[in-house]
Amino acid sequence: MMPYYDDNFGHWDGMDPADPDYEDNLRFYEKVQKESIEKKCQGCERTVKLRPEYAYCNSCADKIEKGIDF
Repeated sequence: MMPYYDDNFGHWDGMDPADPDYEDNLRFYEKVQKESIEKKCQGCERTVKLRPEYAYCNSCADKIEKGIDF
């Protein structure tokens, strides 16, 4: 099985072809990839592919949710 990961949401669940929601999940994953653009994360300052409305990569968003300050 191909690993599904991106800087918007991290590791994607439900991406096993045996999963009943696989087709819907795959379509959404492909949509997210198509809409994502290269931009600098406001947390780690890495250049990542994010949806235009996002400012932080998944890794930094996880840190923010845990109360870690930049």
